[in-house]
Amino acid sequence: MSIKEEMNRVKKELLLKEASKLFEEIGYEQMKVADLAKTAQVSVGTIYTLFQSKEGLYLTYIEHQINRFFIELQEKIAQDASAKEKIHAFIELKFTYYSQKRRAIEQSATNNPLFFNTLAKEHSLAFEKIYAYLEECFLELNPQFNRAKAMRMAFALNGFSDGYISLWLEMEDDLMEKVDEVSSLFIAMVEQSS
Repeated sequence: MSIKEEMNRVKKELLLKEASKLFEEIGYEQMKVADLAKTAQVSVGTIYTLFQSKEGLYLTYIEHQINRFFIELQEKIAQDASAKEKIHAFIELKFTYYSQKRRAIEQSATNNPLFFNTLAKEHSLAFEKIYAYLEECFLELNPQFNRAKAMRMAFALNGFSDGYISLWLEMEDDLMEKVDEVSSLFIAMVEQSS
C-alpha cells in the first residue's frame, strides 16, 4: 500500500468516527457535511473525495456498524452455546444496537418503508456472515432442515426482528423488553417446522 493510500485510509477512518458521533447524536437528516468538515478540520471536498456523498458516508457508517455487530456477536457467544442461546444473543445484540443508534436510523427507517430491505441489499456482503451464522443455528435447532431452508429461516428471522424494530420506532415502546418474545416465538416456529 502506498503512503497516499494509507493516508486516505486513516483519514477515512477518522472521518467515519466523527461522522458516527454526529449520526448517532443528531441523526442523518440533521448531520451536515460542512459541520463534519469543521469538526474534523478538513475541507468538504476531502469528505466528498473519500465518500462521494453524504449518502455514501452514511452507507459506509452502516456497513461499519454491521461489521462491528458481527465481531461483537462472535465475542459474546460462548464456544459451547446452544443454537437457542445463539439466536437469543443475535436478537438481543441487534435490538441493543438499534436502541443505541436510534437517532442514526430513525429518520431513514420511518421515511422509507423498505429501509431494512434496502439495507440488506446494499450491504449484502456484510450481511452474508450474519446469515451464515443464523443458518448454522437453524441447522442445529432443526435437523430436518437442509441448508436452503435454514438460510430462508435466517432471512425470515432478520425480517421478523426488523418488524419489531419498525414497530418500536413508531410506537416508542421498550425494544429490549421484546427480546425474549421474539426469540421464543421464532425458535418455537423453527422447532415445529418440517
